[in-house]
Amino acid sequence: MTYRIRVQLPSVRLASHLNALIGGQLSPEVAAHAIADTDVAHHVIDRDQRLGLDPLSAHELESVLTQLRLAERDGWVLALPMPGALGPLRGPRELNEAALEAGEAVVGISAGVGLVPLQVGPAVQWRVFAAERPFTTLTPYDAERALNEVILEAAGTLTSLEVAAGSRPRTDRALRLAPGYPGRQLATAERAGRLLQAADLALADEGGAISSYEADQRARVLRRLRAAASDALCAAVSFPPRPQSSVG
Repeated sequence: MTYRIRVQLPSVRLASHLNALIGGQLSPEVAAHAIADTDVAHHVIDRDQRLGLDPLSAHELESVLTQLRLAERDGWVLALPMPGALGPLRGPRELNEAALEAGEAVVGISAGVGLVPLQVGPAVQWRVFAAERPFTTLTPYDAERALNEVILEAAGTLTSLEVAAGSRPRTDRALRLAPGYPGRQLATAERAGRLLQAADLALADEGGAISSYEADQRARVLRRLRAAASDALCAAVSFPPRPQSSVG
């Protein structure tokens, strides 16, 4: 299995800022700028007119955010699927396959809409899909507790095997959520994002394992760590900040 090394996750930015828009923490203009981050531009492609957009045009993200906010009032869920582990994705098949290829997606809880990013050079195109109501994710507290348990297990296993966990990921910036999220969720998201990247890096090599048994045991515990980090990041993002007075 090939693991994609995730440096930036545009779906984290989109899901958290859509949730902040629902809560009134910021305006669509500010959200669009934050979601784009260092990318040249973000556009939305709505080939099946799930949002009623012209299917032949690429629409600037800022112009679509208000429609997304009106389409979904219950919240947006982050998905970081892997083969055999689709997370909150319930379908349909077209959405699941696109999300698996990208490794990420954002799904509305009740809007029947999902968005999957496609990197196009220095820009991102968001493809709109029909979506079933996503499965419920772990709460941030439960996901953080599960991650802590897996970290302890991984440390013990790797120490007993006397093999390396892998290289420490080089990160230019911490992964950040939109304004309004509780401090504990912000810290969990940042930690989980770093661990997710570290696990992907570690799974890309054998870490100095000298036998097939050691290599298998190392890969097993790293996959568990990766899954727990993914769950924690999804939970931190998918439980939105508390609503405030409307902005913009």
